[in-house]
Amino acid sequence: MRKLVQDNGVRIEVVTTTFVASGTPDGVHDLGRLLENLNNPTLSRQIELQHPAVRPLYRAAAQLPLDAPLLVRREQIIFAHFDGPHYTRGVVRAERKQAPVLLLAPPFQIQGIVALSTGADAAAVLRTLMQSFFVVTGAHVYDADGNALGEGEQIIVNGAALQMTCATPAHIGAVATPTSLHAGAIAIDDVDADDDAVPARAA
Repeated sequence: MRKLVQDNGVRIEVVTTTFVASGTPDGVHDLGRLLENLNNPTLSRQIELQHPAVRPLYRAAAQLPLDAPLLVRREQIIFAHFDGPHYTRGVVRAERKQAPVLLLAPPFQIQGIVALSTGADAAAVLRTLMQSFFVVTGAHVYDADGNALGEGEQIIVNGAALQMTCATPAHIGAVATPTSLHAGAIAIDDVDADDDAVPARAA
C-alpha cells in the first residue's frame, strides 16, 4: 500500500467490517493521545483523518485518495494500526507481565499479547479491556476461518467489537478443503502484501 506523506509523522489505518481508511488523525501526535481520544466519552464520536484514503476490505488495489477530511465513527472501528511515536508522559507504571490473548472480532480473529499488572487475573483484565480501546502487541490477524491475513508489532483493538476473548495463545486454524487441492483452485493467501502494517495486509 502506498504510504501517505504526513506533516507530523503520524499515520493510522483503521479497519471496519467493510472498509479500511488511512490518514493523519487530527490533533494526535502520539499513541498515548490517540488512546485517550478514542476512550474519552465526552469527545466526538468520530475521529477525523486528514489526507485520507479509503478502500473496500480485502481490495487494496481499489484505494481512493480523498480531497477532504474523512470522519470515522469510533464504535465502527475493529482495530487500527498506528504509525508514530508513543510517549509514556512520565507516568510510573506498576510492574507488568505479558499474557497471550485470542480476540474474536468478526470478521477477524486477533492473536497477540496484552500487558497485565503482575498478579492480576487475566479473565478479569480482559473483561475490563472489552469496554475500551487497548493495545495488542505481536499481533497476528486471521479471518474467521483461520486463514492468515497479516501481522503487526502493535495494533489498537476496539474492545466493544469483541464477541469473545480468551487468555490463550491458540487460534482457530484454517482447514484445507477439497476444492483447495484442485489445480484450478484460487489460493486465498496469494496476495501482494508489500506493507507490514496489519490493516494493509489484513484487509
